[in-house]
Amino acid sequence: MPLSVIKPVTEALSKAIGVPVSLVASAPSPVRRAMMAATEQHGVGAVAVQVNHHRYLACRYDTARESVVVLGPYRKTDDPPQEIATLDADAEGRAIAALHVASVGFRSALENERNRLNLASQLEVVSRSVLAVTSELELNTVLRRIVDLAAELAGARYAALGIPGSDGELVSFITAGVTAEEEERIGERPHGHGILGLLLREQQTIRLPDLTLHPESVGFPPNHPPMRTFLGVPIVARGTVLGNLYLTEKRYRSEFTDDDARLVELLARHAAVAIENARLYAALDEQQVRLRTIIDKLPEAILVIEPGAEETITMANSQASALVGWPITPPISVDHFLAQNPRFDSQGGRVDRSSIPMVRSLQAGETISRHELRLLRPSGEMITILVNSTPVHDQTGAVSAAVVVFQDITQIKDAEQLKDDFLSLVSHELRTPLTTIQGGAAMLLRDWDALDDESRHAFLSDIASESRRLASLIENMVQLSNIRAGRHPLATEPVLVRPLVQHTIHAESRLVTDREFRMALEPNLMLDADPEWVDQVLRNLIHNAVKYTPDGLPIEVEARRQDGWVEMAVRDYGPGIEETDLPYVFERFHRSSGARRSSKPGMGLGLYLARVVVEAHGGRIWIESPDDGGLRVAFLLPGIDEDELD
Repeated sequence: MPLSVIKPVTEALSKAIGVPVSLVASAPSPVRRAMMAATEQHGVGAVAVQVNHHRYLACRYDTARESVVVLGPYRKTDDPPQEIATLDADAEGRAIAALHVASVGFRSALENERNRLNLASQLEVVSRSVLAVTSELELNTVLRRIVDLAAELAGARYAALGIPGSDGELVSFITAGVTAEEEERIGERPHGHGILGLLLREQQTIRLPDLTLHPESVGFPPNHPPMRTFLGVPIVARGTVLGNLYLTEKRYRSEFTDDDARLVELLARHAAVAIENARLYAALDEQQVRLRTIIDKLPEAILVIEPGAEETITMANSQASALVGWPITPPISVDHFLAQNPRFDSQGGRVDRSSIPMVRSLQAGETISRHELRLLRPSGEMITILVNSTPVHDQTGAVSAAVVVFQDITQIKDAEQLKDDFLSLVSHELRTPLTTIQGGAAMLLRDWDALDDESRHAFLSDIASESRRLASLIENMVQLSNIRAGRHPLATEPVLVRPLVQHTIHAESRLVTDREFRMALEPNLMLDADPEWVDQVLRNLIHNAVKYTPDGLPIEVEARRQDGWVEMAVRDYGPGIEETDLPYVFERFHRSSGARRSSKPGMGLGLYLARVVVEAHGGRIWIESPDDGGLRVAFLLPGIDEDELD
């Protein structure tokens, strides 16, 4: 008990009685020993003691060892004279009464002090418990801490937290005080029947000295530890039961007390907040994972940039890494990011930092839409990107971030360029034969009688030749369109090579009568192919050979077996092809350097169409430059053995 409580009382008693009053701890050693011995023997109440011919009164106000008030020394009127206070019998009686009253007051003050300290201790325990629960955001960890703290607060040997599902039955049951081996021996966890079900229904604290005697009790399963004392407290938030705390087997007492119930109820109220926070955090985390997954699956590259002492990229999806050509691992500085991929404008000029859309959005709050840039990858590849960038403002209107969305439009730009080239090529290639046909036809109509037979034949030959060229050009474009649109799927069947080649050569020789066609075909070759498409490939290759081979030189068509395939080839003795053109001869609209120099007409579709058809059959096509000059274009198609056909 604080001295601030004791001292005023003892001083007042001393002044009123005229005899010193103090606690036994401040008395001389002989007096203290005598007082302690007397009061321990006498118990609570005043007792008279003499030490060295001096009289004392002692009164114990508590069971603690030195909780004794001492009055003295004094002498009675019939004692030998001494220089100490004298009390007659009446005064001594009043002193005993006053000492008794003081002791009662001290005992009450001490009890109040103990209650205060006990309450402070409980508040400290609860405060620590609340802090421990609310500082955690992971739901399972929160639930585990709630169970452990409830057991500690209530002094329970066993504790459990049951989480009810939508149907009212327990879907989760977290325990404390039971080992994993004991849980395994118990087997199936409770569903919420018996006393547990009662708590679910009542939704209010239940305290029982012996739960086995309650009418709702359904007993315990085999291997379950015996339990009698019970304290159940619901965890409620906004009228909804989030869970129930079950505490059993009160330690050191026969049952749980009201104080235990109040402490656990206080914990339960804070536990409800902690559980809701953890669930909200889990939901938020799940939403972030979903959002991240969606962003990662978007075809566009996305970056989030935030300002600061150093502007930083704080988020990048996987497409961003793929587009720039190196793995982006946020957070990284914007300067580092930009240094990896220099930017250029459409004219090839280097774009400075302040003109880059993401920097403009972050620093100036600009919204940039459909801005084209050329970006250099670390591999040296240059790509064209389309950038959209917008600032993100906080509640004060300041720019707190910038979101950049960009995509690789290199193929689109290439396609646009290809389209422009195609239109230019088509207009030229169609206009040239049409001009010849129209001019020749007009001349024949107008001057038929004035022309001799040789001139008329020459005009008619030009018209026929340009018509064939026009038909071939249109045929290749139509076939290419059919393939890309899927309107002419392969219809493979067994095809004899010799009749197919003979048919193609016969058709071509009718158009070019001044060429010699030779065949070198192994006997009984058979393809598993679409005959119409193979005929188209052969005619394209023969047409190319005729176009670029000088008059009088032969065109050879070869075919032979090769490991289950049939290798077919068209060989000419023309000028061949330059080495630099080889990688591109099968590309769409590509014309070799020699073809462009020779001014021979063509759109660069014949070899491309041949490659598409051969690859559609699962084969391959290639070009060889024979040592004796010319060109050999060969391709492999699936073959059929005679045995296999039988």
